[in-house]
Amino acid sequence: MHKIWLDTDPGFDDWLAMLMLSANLDVTWLGVSVVAGNAPLVTTYDNALRIKKHYRLDVPVYAGCDAPLGGVAETAQSILGDAGMATIGEPLPQVDIGVLEAQQAERLKRSPLPHAVDALIEAIRAHAGEITLMCIAPLTNIAVALQRAPDIAPRVKEIILMGGSSDQGNHTAAAEFNIFADPEAADVVFRAGIPLRMFGLNLCRQILVTGAEVQQVRALGTARAKWLAGYFDAYMRIRSPDGSVPMPMYDPAVAIWLKRPELFSFLPAHVDIELQGRFTRGMTVCEFRVPRRAQANAEIAMSVDGPRALQCMMQELLGTLS
Repeated sequence: MHKIWLDTDPGFDDWLAMLMLSANLDVTWLGVSVVAGNAPLVTTYDNALRIKKHYRLDVPVYAGCDAPLGGVAETAQSILGDAGMATIGEPLPQVDIGVLEAQQAERLKRSPLPHAVDALIEAIRAHAGEITLMCIAPLTNIAVALQRAPDIAPRVKEIILMGGSSDQGNHTAAAEFNIFADPEAADVVFRAGIPLRMFGLNLCRQILVTGAEVQQVRALGTARAKWLAGYFDAYMRIRSPDGSVPMPMYDPAVAIWLKRPELFSFLPAHVDIELQGRFTRGMTVCEFRVPRRAQANAEIAMSVDGPRALQCMMQELLGTLS
């Protein structure tokens, strides 16, 4: 049984990962911390609450950090749309965003730390040695928690991270978005001494969805399936206007590993985060020559049985939507 804390910035593929967590009977889902990433915090937080409400997720959701530790805030809205996730169908009904903004403002007045960081620290202390942090967003919340409460690092069982790459990037030629959005935070996390599994772009590009998966969701005919299918279809159209080009699955890769770890293979490596490079800021520099050249600080997911991983994902999703 895994005790999971999810750190996220929804995002369509975050949404899929959330549904997979809710369907996994081997998971005790303790909480969700939301961070600015795919879109500003007020948007990602609203997305998370809409997903929670309309997909009946029984888990507390907390707003977290609204800016990176260093540098300028970066979003993926130029690709994913203003909401961080687009649809060609009926949008997921919103919650009262005005109330959310007021709650967030009042919370920040009372304390310089977002509520999510306090909740995360409390959860780690309450489940010492048992909690796995599933991180599918920029690592700002996690880094702030580690800086504020250094005692929690040895109490975390493991970090499972969608981020980085052992080869090329996506947001830049060298860097994957989640790391690029806050490389200083990633540097804190990778140096914390916590066991860490990195599911990078090199791995996620082996799990490809097509229009056939969109049609499987749409064919269910329920309101929740129709909402999801509209966003799924729009996600497919990021690579091609008609959605005909297969798309990689990013954040769900970590949730698939929780369900079917035997589908994945890993190599140990020492990962450094590039903080200074003009063209390489946010790059995850993976030294696989361990322990000869460096001590490993991560297990890097290198390969996955893509068709079986996709089958696992769809089985879990269709079960939650029917």
